Amino acid sequence: MNPNICRLERSDLLTLISWAEDEKTLIQWCGPVFDFPLTLQQLDVYFSETEKDLPARYVYKYETGDGKMAGVCELGNIDRRNEAGSVCRVFVDKEFRGKGIAKELVSEVLKFGFGTLLLNRIDLNVYTFNAGAIKCYEELGFVKEGVKRKSTKFGNEYWDCCIYSMLKEEWK
Repeated sequence: MNPNICRLERSDLLTLISWAEDEKTLIQWCGPVFDFPLTLQQLDVYFSETEKDLPARYVYKYETGDGKMAGVCELGNIDRRNEAGSVCRVFVDKEFRGKGIAKELVSEVLKFGFGTLLLNRIDLNVYTFNAGAIKCYEELGFVKEGVKRKSTKFGNEYWDCCIYSMLKEEWK
C-alpha cells in the first residue's frame, strides 16, 4: 500500500497530543496557538474551523502505507479577498523525520492552495534554528523575505523567525 496525503480527521487529534511531548516541541510546531500540555479541548476548538462551509484553515495528514499518521501540515489564514494563505503547523512524528514527509505535505498544500483555492500568495514562518525545515522550504521554491527578530520567547531565550513566501507564478 502506498503513502497517502488526505485531510486530517477529528479521530486523528489524539495522535497530535502524543507528538507534543514537551513545551519546546509544542512551541516549535505551533508557536503561541496552543498551551502546554496540549489537550483534546484545545484541538477541538482548532479543528472546528476546518469544518466550516468556507474554512480559514485546511489541515492535511500524511499516512504511511500501513495507515499510520506520520505528519500534518496546515494551509491556514486563508484570506479569499486577497487570495493569500499561510503554510503553518508542519509537524512530523519524530519516528519519521528526515524522510521527506514534510516536503511532500507542503507540496500537496501548495497544490491545493494555488490550484484549487486559486491563491496568489502563500507564506510561512520558520524559526531560524530549524535548518531542516528551511532547507525543505527553499527546495520547494519559497523565497526568504526577512526575519522577525526575537519574535518568540521560550524560557529565557528569544527565538528569531524567518518569513518566507511563494507567489503563484513561482510555484513549480
